Amino acid sequence: MRNPEGDPAQVSQEALVERVLRSTASVQAVRPLYQPIVDLRTGSIVGAEALARWPHAPGVDPSLVIERSRALGRVSEVDRACRNAALDTVTGLGYLDDGMTIFVNVEPDALIERPPESGNIFDTSTKGLRVVLELTERALLGDPAQLLNVVADARRRGLGIALDDVGRNADSLTLLSLIAPDVVKLDGALIAGPPGHEQLHIIMAVSAYAEATGAVILAEGIETEAHRQRAVDIGATLGQGWLLGKPADLPPTRWPPVPAPRRVHLTDKPLHIPSKPSEMLDADPPRTATRAVLVRYSRYFEDQALASGEPLTILANFQRAEHFSAADAQRYGELAASNSLVAVVAVDMPTEPAPAVRGTAIPGDHPLAREWTVIVLGRHFFAALIASDPGPADKPDRKFTYAITHDRLTVVAAARALLQHLG
Repeated sequence: MRNPEGDPAQVSQEALVERVLRSTASVQAVRPLYQPIVDLRTGSIVGAEALARWPHAPGVDPSLVIERSRALGRVSEVDRACRNAALDTVTGLGYLDDGMTIFVNVEPDALIERPPESGNIFDTSTKGLRVVLELTERALLGDPAQLLNVVADARRRGLGIALDDVGRNADSLTLLSLIAPDVVKLDGALIAGPPGHEQLHIIMAVSAYAEATGAVILAEGIETEAHRQRAVDIGATLGQGWLLGKPADLPPTRWPPVPAPRRVHLTDKPLHIPSKPSEMLDADPPRTATRAVLVRYSRYFEDQALASGEPLTILANFQRAEHFSAADAQRYGELAASNSLVAVVAVDMPTEPAPAVRGTAIPGDHPLAREWTVIVLGRHFFAALIASDPGPADKPDRKFTYAITHDRLTVVAAARALLQHLG
């Protein structure tokens, strides 16, 4: 729903956006175009991305329409009109038996509201059409807990997940494992020229994720043969760009054309989200330690994070806000200054307990109030301290059951468990 080709009417973007949002009928006048997604090994078309267009506002930037509609409280209306138009066009042409995969840009906050009478993208999974939801890095960092719930719901209903524009914000790569996209769409800047040092970091992180999960790498912005070759060289198997096909109407006959397409790999596994991190405590026999010992372990993890040269996601559960000391606030503030997501949970925790640190307050009887967790995720580094408090709280020498793990799958699952309670 992005990437407009320009403004042929030479009208300001502000005026074009206003033209789109003038009325509900105007919003619903969206007419999508479709840009082919191509297998770089065979040249066959494997699907298409739906791009929103409004014929009565030629050249309008759809991302500005979304931005303005969010400010007006109309993002659900606009997002729903775009995705419904994208899918209705395809299903109306009867392409369901051809292995068609349609990539549809969505706004996670709009998907939370799904009025039955207005259509529902999640219902398409029962009609034979293969749908991949495209999410942006901005959505990851804006409300990761909400996004996690949307992804889990989509997975249960058989939809695929793509992460769009990867590479614009290197910090968000730490969240790749949490969202577990089927397709990682690399920003066109990564293939525009020979990669620099930071771009190589991004490419290697994505390659490591794809190797560990079987995800597909798709390179965007392929406009020349040199772009296509660079995409292949960095491990992309799918591509998208003007060299491979411009956005256009779908033909009224069978699509895609021969040769027969390779199907885009979509996982059939649900997103595993434990209800709480302690579900990952499976040591036999369990390890135990006092609070004083766990404090030393926690600070070791935090010091390792401060010394790390790579972007990290740091999540922690302090049980109660009084356990988040002034020294803790200083350390977590330092971590937040150089990392995109640093969040803490506890009973009575303020919304910003330290500069740029996201705080979430939980009720006193919440299950997390009986747990102590510190989780650090990097591009290649995974570590977690997970402890369960046996109580009572007035017994300072009580022994906690705990585990320390560097296993990627265990750390990621524990992080999802904590992440779903943020906000």
